[in-house]
Amino acid sequence: MAEEHLPQLFEMRRDLSLQALLLTIPDGLDETTLRAWVARRKAEIGGMFRIIVDTACGEAVGFIQVNSVHRKNRTGYGGICLAAKARKRGLGQAALRELIKVAGDELGLIKLLSEVRADNFAALRAHLSVGYRLVGTLENHFTDSKGKLYNVFLLECVLGGE
Repeated sequence: MAEEHLPQLFEMRRDLSLQALLLTIPDGLDETTLRAWVARRKAEIGGMFRIIVDTACGEAVGFIQVNSVHRKNRTGYGGICLAAKARKRGLGQAALRELIKVAGDELGLIKLLSEVRADNFAALRAHLSVGYRLVGTLENHFTDSKGKLYNVFLLECVLGGE
């Protein structure tokens, strides 16, 4: 992960409305806390964290990650984050395809799970278009920084046709 991409990554992390779509409330927004967040993501055993770089301009426009890996069951939670300027260009589907490929080929997982806020229609469409299926709804599962409750869809993607 290149140092030059961290400012764009930190900008996304500081975007609280974007983080709420990702079911996250950051612990802190100062540089030290953000660097610690990246270090935790990169160091998670069995997981993966990679920055998405727009090749046209060389800027970081998002990331893909796998976390909460259960080694015995070979499952984990996958997710993507895209900056607003990177949306509606097919990058969401491309990022999800890369996430699925890496999870299966490099991490040896057989299933990815994902939680998507029920009102995040673009993310839901993208997940369904690359092979995820809706498992159920987690009611009032996420509370944002303003105290608003959201339902969350639980999705799964079986990898490698198993």
